[in-house]
Amino acid sequence: MPGNSSSTNYGFGEVSRRRGEWKKYAAYVFVCLFVALLWWMARVVPLNRIEQISVNVTKLDQPDLYFLNIYYLVFFLLIGFYSNIIVKWLQCLFVMVEELKHIKSCHKNSFRTLVKNCYQVFWTLKSWVGLGISLLIVHWMRSNDKELFDNHCVMYWPLVVTSVGINLITNYILGFETLSDVEKSKIHESSNINVAQGLAWSYFNYLKIILKDFQGTIKKDEKRWKKEYEDGNLQSKFYAIIPLNCKIPSKLGESEKHRGITFEGKLPTLYVDRAGVKDRPYVNSVYRIENEKGESHYAICEYVTIIGTLFQMSLYTEFDAQKREEQCRLFVRKLMELIESDCECREKCVIVMFSGEDDGPLLRDVLLDKIKENRLQING
Repeated sequence: MPGNSSSTNYGFGEVSRRRGEWKKYAAYVFVCLFVALLWWMARVVPLNRIEQISVNVTKLDQPDLYFLNIYYLVFFLLIGFYSNIIVKWLQCLFVMVEELKHIKSCHKNSFRTLVKNCYQVFWTLKSWVGLGISLLIVHWMRSNDKELFDNHCVMYWPLVVTSVGINLITNYILGFETLSDVEKSKIHESSNINVAQGLAWSYFNYLKIILKDFQGTIKKDEKRWKKEYEDGNLQSKFYAIIPLNCKIPSKLGESEKHRGITFEGKLPTLYVDRAGVKDRPYVNSVYRIENEKGESHYAICEYVTIIGTLFQMSLYTEFDAQKREEQCRLFVRKLMELIESDCECREKCVIVMFSGEDDGPLLRDVLLDKIKENRLQING
């Protein structure tokens, strides 16, 4: 069904695009608003307000003076606390502005999931406990001296606005929000999920080997595959199959999910000196893809074995299905970028994405669609 993200790429879903600069643009808008608000406060808010509600500390006895010192200390701590909360809320809002562009590919096309993912920091036990304690402190301060507390809230609200504005300016204008290399490294190490890019580079190196003279490898088999290629029955395309669930079968064509796919033979073995191995063999298989009408097409295809690593990680580490799917999509995006940037691979490799689930589309139908698309591109 068009527009349904679950049917995109045969159940694989949309491959996320790189995140852009909308987060910064949203921040710049709010910075401008805060600068305008600060300018307005400088012109309108009476600076002598403190003189009107100041306390004559010379007339206070020692216990009251001690209470007042504690009161001011806690009051300004609360100002800093709530200013930081407002800043964090705005930062999450800026992130959400950018994520609206990726709601289908990264948030299952659900606005509720988008908000939950962007404001995740506000839904932790620690945050609720901290907010609850701060509200209890506010209640205690107001119950002890309601007039003093209310007057100071009126007097010091510009300080909250100023703190928020200065924080945004230092973070987004001066660039203090940028993480250091050490902080990035710590995040990568602790999250244990930054694997997609490394896997993509690893598989790309494999593609560089087998696709360097892919057409020549096909033509070496003069008995069959050279003729099939010249007759147009076999394309010099390598179909790399990537299931979203990252489950990689040992064989292709021997299960109900692979109905209509039959192993036909192998291409001539490619021997390459690799990593100290003399004449390391690389072999690719050719399959016959048959549609419901009995029409057959040949294709050189195989599962991308390396993404089985993501499935194994979900079995042995804190790596749930959502993270696995996210990393799988990131793997596809990076691999596409690498293939597109390399002249030896650009026109020779086709990424075949599908869900991989039993209730999803048959791999046969997905491959036939890809074969048809490539023939139309060649003829067009």
